[in-house]
Amino acid sequence: MLKNQDKYLTLLTFLLLYLPISKIHSQTGEPSPLPTKADPKKTIVAKEEKLNPEKPAKVRMAFGKGLDFESPDEDASLNLRLRFQGRYTQGNSTNPDGGPTELQLRRARIALRGYVMNKDWQYYMQLGFSDQDMEKDRPVPLRDAVLTYAKYRDFNISGGQMKVPFNRERVISDGIQEFVDRTISNGELNLDRDVGIQAFSNNFLGLNHFGYNVGVFGGDGRNKTSRSPGVLSIAKLTYYPLGCYTDAGEPDLDYSTTPKLSFSVFGAKNVNSNRTLSTFGDTYDFARFTYNHSGAEFVLKWLGFSLSAEYLVRDADAPYREKEIGSQLKREYSRSARGEMIQLGYLLTQKLGVAFRFSEYYPIAKTDPTLTYSRERGIAFSYYIQDHNLKIQADYSHQDGEVSQNYGSEQFRIQMQIYL
Repeated sequence: MLKNQDKYLTLLTFLLLYLPISKIHSQTGEPSPLPTKADPKKTIVAKEEKLNPEKPAKVRMAFGKGLDFESPDEDASLNLRLRFQGRYTQGNSTNPDGGPTELQLRRARIALRGYVMNKDWQYYMQLGFSDQDMEKDRPVPLRDAVLTYAKYRDFNISGGQMKVPFNRERVISDGIQEFVDRTISNGELNLDRDVGIQAFSNNFLGLNHFGYNVGVFGGDGRNKTSRSPGVLSIAKLTYYPLGCYTDAGEPDLDYSTTPKLSFSVFGAKNVNSNRTLSTFGDTYDFARFTYNHSGAEFVLKWLGFSLSAEYLVRDADAPYREKEIGSQLKREYSRSARGEMIQLGYLLTQKLGVAFRFSEYYPIAKTDPTLTYSRERGIAFSYYIQDHNLKIQADYSHQDGEVSQNYGSEQFRIQMQIYL
């Protein structure tokens, strides 16, 4: 009797526990907890997923192209490049502060670029670590930090710290030029870098003849902020009579069979600037000036020939500002000037190029008395071992005026560039 009761009790317990659980699983669609025979195909796939949780990133490296990383799904990329310029300068100056001979690492840069999410969102960052890469009063290595949305042909937009889209000689990299360095007119009258936002197109309306840049910047230059209210606004229009093209630098290394020709006009206004050269240079103690900038440029490249010219103007709203400090009247001057350059180059062979240039700038109206007429005339030879990625350049120039104070009236330079 007791044995029968135990059997009934065991059966009742099983029914009370199993039936509700079975009913719940049947309603939710979940499998029964009872053991089932394993599917061998699913077991193999599961093991492979554990062994290979995700695809590896794509990694490539080549001289002159840098180190590339790309995500497996191609939604992000990073390109890393290094660039060095070692330079020797010989002058005839007797100035003890400058010295006639100098050996320096002129530039030491790290550049990072790529895209995030998709190829419409592009970023670029550049750091400079040589002494000449940083400003004297603020040794910060950051030169560029830009995010660009480049989905549309007629309207691309960039924001961050970048080169102000003013004269071409300053905008294109110093690593893709025909001389060891830029002209003296550019050194005095360019707008360098600033923090801001710009809209641009390299083929406006798809007409294959026009490009534009419009932007608004802080006006204080790179790695700078000012408590004084002010803004730098700029506009540039480029006309391509023979069709739009990508600017690959000063020399015509591609030996273009079709002429590349462009004309540009541009203007800018920097309100309430506290720096001697508008967006760079020394900082004023109390003076503030509004600078009006304007210019025009011309570029022609064809069959190894290259010809470029620029005309630049910077005009202040006043020659100086005065302020009584203590018992003395202090005066700080603006710098108003005009300048121009013309440069002609030719590829003697696929690897050897020669270039000639003339550049000058001079003061206008009443302005800083230390700003005097300056002029340079020069010749350069470039040996392109592997394009601009590995090249040796040498130039000689005769200089007059303010610029001759550092190295003298005669200057010889030789430089090697390595761009990994």
